[in-house]
Amino acid sequence: MNWLTPILDPENLRRAWEEVLAKKGAAGIDRVSVKRWARNWEERLAALASEVRANTYRARKLKQFHIPKKDGTLRTISILTVTDRVLQRAVLRVVDDIFDRSFMECSFGYRPGRGVRDAVPAILAHREAGRQWVLDADIDNCFPSLKHHLILRYVQAKVNDPVVTGLVKQWMTQGQAAPGVGISLGAVISPLLCNIFLHQLDARLIEAGYAPVRYADDFCVFCETRAQAEKAMKRTAFILKKLHLILEPNKTNITHFDEGFDFLGVHFEGDTYSFEAADKKIEVKGAFNPDLFYDYVVPEGYG
Repeated sequence: MNWLTPILDPENLRRAWEEVLAKKGAAGIDRVSVKRWARNWEERLAALASEVRANTYRARKLKQFHIPKKDGTLRTISILTVTDRVLQRAVLRVVDDIFDRSFMECSFGYRPGRGVRDAVPAILAHREAGRQWVLDADIDNCFPSLKHHLILRYVQAKVNDPVVTGLVKQWMTQGQAAPGVGISLGAVISPLLCNIFLHQLDARLIEAGYAPVRYADDFCVFCETRAQAEKAMKRTAFILKKLHLILEPNKTNITHFDEGFDFLGVHFEGDTYSFEAADKKIEVKGAFNPDLFYDYVVPEGYG
């Protein structure tokens, strides 16, 4: 299949631009704002398509800033130029569904039609099924640690196209923490690349008989006994090692619903779950209530 044709289709580019416009966002390193880009967006889209076809498109450097994490370290956030955001969005619009079809039911982050309001009832279903021991896991420095050669291998398994591969290489290089390692937090394409990568974790855990729930790089594994949870931790560490990732020891632990744990800012304890929405703490006993979850927003720093 020639992937370039649908990616650079004028209608696809226009819709990609409209999505970028709707999200607004700050200007990148070139200082061209969304408002300025909008003044001659048709000419810019035509020029962008010509550059990609002529293989002269080059992703610009990232504008970066740092925000503190809960553990006191800093998280690097990247801002792409509007042009790079538009092209990444155009690629995403074409290839996202190809990959999404192969993802597991346990994956809820940054997928069409899925989100936290789907992950919460999945967690409650594990609770009701007797899987009340929980491996509450955290991947150490996930996005900056993803290996480029593995991402490319997984991308090419579904979309084996030199143009797409070349674009992905450029965008990974933009956000690399070291040569061949790391993708940028803040890039349009990064959540998909993360899901493509961590799909390997989902598949291998499920193949081994475990029950994970994952939202991007945040995940839990649900088990019937503590012994199973301890084995799940060892298995997870083994799988991650094969992917050149490790568990963060200070943030990874085995717990139980009776003791309580947090996932994406939602606190689960006993037969209740609670969260903050619209500046109020809401606690729900028993089954999932979608009406009460309406105003919930995933807190900054998750996924």
